[in-house]
Amino acid sequence: MSAEQSSTQPDPNANPVPSPADAPAREENQLAQSLSASMGANMRRTANGDVDILHAIGGWRGLVESSLPAVAFLVLFTVTKELNLSLIAALAAAGVFTLIRLVQGSKLVSALTGLVGVAICAFAAYRTGNASDYFVVGFWTNGVYILAYLLSMLVRWPLMGLIFAVIRGEALSWRQNPVRLRQYMLATWIITVLMMLRLAVQVPLYFANNVEVLGATRLIMGLPLYALGVWLAWRVSAPEEALVSEDAEVLDAEAPDAEAPDTETPDAEEAEVTAESEGSEGHEGSGNR
Repeated sequence: MSAEQSSTQPDPNANPVPSPADAPAREENQLAQSLSASMGANMRRTANGDVDILHAIGGWRGLVESSLPAVAFLVLFTVTKELNLSLIAALAAAGVFTLIRLVQGSKLVSALTGLVGVAICAFAAYRTGNASDYFVVGFWTNGVYILAYLLSMLVRWPLMGLIFAVIRGEALSWRQNPVRLRQYMLATWIITVLMMLRLAVQVPLYFANNVEVLGATRLIMGLPLYALGVWLAWRVSAPEEALVSEDAEVLDAEAPDAEAPDTETPDAEEAEVTAESEGSEGHEGSGNR
């Protein structure tokens, strides 16, 4: 073969040139990987492999910081019916948490996030003079999340798949598996339905101007309900091999208990035989005497 002919042959070891037609798919995967990494940052697994629910809601600190301003507002307004005083109490509680975070060296943005959220809620209620409007911002936030979850399922990129796949080490391989895709679609539906349930319960209370009950349901159906949803979504989206291994561990743990009752029988029979033999020897001895 001449040198010119060999130069025209393709090199099998060379990297294939990406086709321009594949560019949209690559960009879509890159975007999905970025979203998956950012959204899954607040998730991690426990030592036994389950999702860490407490970490998912920000730990005990996050639970207290997100709940205490609303509790302060609700309790003071229920007792005094003074809107301005109740709003000041909520802002003060959020301000204390912000100051603590700044003193401990947290980033300014993360430290101010809670305070800004409470300030927006307080401004909404102060502007209208209606205490129920303290909770109306949460309705809009909840609605945005619902739309995002629905849209993700519509384009077959369910958000719970992007979130859970990070800590399960699946990357984006689950989208090529129809079973895993259906599982993550179901997991995303669980979170979406729970958010819809929030609005179905709380919006009528808002229009009824029942501040006390609205505030209580807002607290109950906030992080606690979200934590339940995350746990359910994690369970229904678990890979089948993980479920099989868990069942096997349960059966192995129960197996020794089922075999336990037969262990003492031989000793009891041996004791009875020994006692009978000693008794017969005693009778023979007394007869000889």
